[in-house]
Amino acid sequence: MNQLGSLDSKSSKVLLETFNYLNTKLEATILMVTHDSFAASYAKRVIFIKDGKIYNEIDKGNLTRKEFFEKIIDVVTLLGGNLNDVY
Repeated sequence: MNQLGSLDSKSSKVLLETFNYLNTKLEATILMVTHDSFAASYAKRVIFIKDGKIYNEIDKGNLTRKEFFEKIIDVVTLLGGNLNDVY
């Protein structure tokens, strides 16, 4: 499901790239709330909230967007359970 309202996938991508441009080139701060891992992969930092508390936080750093997306997916996979359950 498209998390950017009623936009089609091409328009969603254009909007995400525009947010990225505004953030990197114009140094605009953008706060986006989403359940969409693909959309989140355009961010520099992702904060995960579970049960009203910060569950985890990851920074993109020097990762590619694909690598960052994979890290996001790793955390999302654990969100349904408890981090201690996997050890």
